[in-house]
Amino acid sequence: MSVRKKKIPYGVKQEILLRNTWKNRTLVCMVLPVVILLILFNYIPMFGLLVAFKDFNYTDGILHSPWVGFQNFKFLFSMKDLTIRMLRNTVGYYLLFTAVGTVLNVALALGLNQCRNKYFTKYSHAVMILPTFISFIAVTYIVECFLNHTNGMLNGLLQTFGNEPVRWYAEAKYWPLILTIVNVWKGTGYGAVLYLSALSGIDGELYEAADLDGATGWQKVKYIDIPMLVSMICIVTLMGVGGIMSSNTGLFYQVTKDSSMICETTQTIDTYVLKTLVKSGLNDFGPSTAVTMFQSVVGCIACLAANAVTRRVSPENALF
Repeated sequence: MSVRKKKIPYGVKQEILLRNTWKNRTLVCMVLPVVILLILFNYIPMFGLLVAFKDFNYTDGILHSPWVGFQNFKFLFSMKDLTIRMLRNTVGYYLLFTAVGTVLNVALALGLNQCRNKYFTKYSHAVMILPTFISFIAVTYIVECFLNHTNGMLNGLLQTFGNEPVRWYAEAKYWPLILTIVNVWKGTGYGAVLYLSALSGIDGELYEAADLDGATGWQKVKYIDIPMLVSMICIVTLMGVGGIMSSNTGLFYQVTKDSSMICETTQTIDTYVLKTLVKSGLNDFGPSTAVTMFQSVVGCIACLAANAVTRRVSPENALF
């Protein structure tokens, strides 16, 4: 026999909500500034998405500018071959950076977690995280020191062994590897620190029990560390899936020096928009907003789909 739940009147619900809010007023005050900033900088600006469907001009403003429907979206899909290449590069680099970055972040975190020299570990943290705070302008000059055709370090090394110098900024085939190396150098330290913080929260009794059972160092990593990191890996990956259609313009535009000869393997959606709208001197906000909206919608769908798959395979590791 089913028991029907008693329906709580709306007024009583409000009273309970107010009572709980007042009871936890300290926590509410702590989170209130974050909520206000989230609304101001993440939700109110969504009003500007109207520009994607309008021929925006300053005189009429957002509300009164003429509607053009999906005309602005043709900016991205007008040239089929170029669009396919940009989508291939954008998604391909995201998958490559995510796979390589995750493996190296976890491996570095596991290695440092096994290190028993506290001074070396602290020093390593500082050295690893330093590249994260270097601007891409500085990174551009660092990369050029290695790749310059006349006096670059790599060409100097090649000539030492009797090989011809390579025009790195004119050869597109080398740049997937170059960009991957630069991305790993700049981001692996910070990612490893995140996973290392998760490892530091593992109960020491697990390691003590493993020692009593005669487990080796590799067995501890395999049966304790890695399983404990699975949840963190899933969370970081799922949170990053939303940016599958975006790319770092500092990496793909500045580090490559916007060389047209290597666009085959370096041009992404963001660099195309930046080059077309900024470098050409156009101030047309409609197409750029349309492209950004397209990226956001695809990223949102990808994030929801990835979370749904994770929830089906491993519910405890899903975000929601």
